[in-house]
Amino acid sequence: MYILNKQPKTAMVQLYDRLVDKVADTCVKLYNGLPKTGKPIDNEWTVLSCLLQYDKISENLEVVSLGTGSKCIGASKMSPFGDVLNDSHAEVFARRGFLIYLYDNIEQALQSKKSIFIFENGKFTLKDNIEFIFYSSQLPCGDASIIPKEDEENFGEVLQSLKQKACEDISDIDLKKINGDIHRTGAKCLPDSAQDSKEPGTNYHLLGQVRIKPGRGDRTQSVSCSDKIARWIHIGVQGALLDLLINKPFFIHHFVFGAGVPYSEESLTRSLLKRTDVSMVIPDVMPKFYQSRLVFPHIKSDLNVRPAAGSIVWSKSRSVEVAVQGRKLGVTKKKLKLFNNSLCISKYNIYQRFENIINQNEELKKLINAEDVRSIPYNAMKRKSIRYLEKWELVKKVFFKAWTKKPDMWNFSVNDT
Repeated sequence: MYILNKQPKTAMVQLYDRLVDKVADTCVKLYNGLPKTGKPIDNEWTVLSCLLQYDKISENLEVVSLGTGSKCIGASKMSPFGDVLNDSHAEVFARRGFLIYLYDNIEQALQSKKSIFIFENGKFTLKDNIEFIFYSSQLPCGDASIIPKEDEENFGEVLQSLKQKACEDISDIDLKKINGDIHRTGAKCLPDSAQDSKEPGTNYHLLGQVRIKPGRGDRTQSVSCSDKIARWIHIGVQGALLDLLINKPFFIHHFVFGAGVPYSEESLTRSLLKRTDVSMVIPDVMPKFYQSRLVFPHIKSDLNVRPAAGSIVWSKSRSVEVAVQGRKLGVTKKKLKLFNNSLCISKYNIYQRFENIINQNEELKKLINAEDVRSIPYNAMKRKSIRYLEKWELVKKVFFKAWTKKPDMWNFSVNDT
């Protein structure tokens, strides 16, 4: 499905549109080929997010991780053992699936197999020809989704049927313009910060606020996807553990969003790059934002009114897993007591992957000053990542001004189970 842009375009812009559409098309085709389990059923919607790898030499483009979902668990349901996912939004699942892909490539580099990394002097370096692209079927929840309706760009009216083929060219769509209001987000301001006025029209929300995602029951501890993506842009997408092993952070160069939903490049720039005077925290890689003409078939609409209960995670060379309420679907209650039966992207299993890699190489053990890796709790290992944490503290202070305060509860260690 395509949103019609009636403005004449140069040959270069037309070529560029095709490349952006190829990103979206590659992601949607992969999603369509996955099993039905975890996907929306009648009248349900979800979000699709993917990370793609682009090889600048071969010009090969491929999806390396995929996530769907829009759910979070309440703070009381978080597990200190790292076996339950707090946040099951598509963007988060795609990023955590991407971590699995990175760990796979690190192991391959250690074994002198084909990899996107070079291992030298005890550190891993990403090859120069590799770039990463992020796709999502809609803008991230939170600050970036607060868009003045009269200023929105390329937002088509809700299509009559979302079951038409994704490649169908719809040429009679009128762009919807509504004056005097904004698109709103369900994510709420931090409890101890300034609050939305909720006045009618454009004054309903405050801009630039760190926000908490809504959840069933008690309030979640998960910040909005706008906040998380801004964090990835400013300090890297790799996280604290991987930062211990690499020469420099990994950044996303391009963000592509789907059509048929509210979109504003100005809103993305304001929320993800320029919330405040960012002269002290300019990203190492300044990303670019685009909107594809392709509409993901399960977007939220007048036809799709309920969020799907499940979330899907897929990573290249790994099997698909489905999550409900942060746990792997299909695992019996008895087996759930074994933490390594949690989702492959859980804190527990990712830490297990990290420890297994460290134990394969003496240089890595010396690098993090840990002969007995398995004796070091998860949260203590993350505190070893000084470079990452120092940059995060600066970004948190200058760019965000505030952040949610999660309990320091993940002091689990991984055992041989």
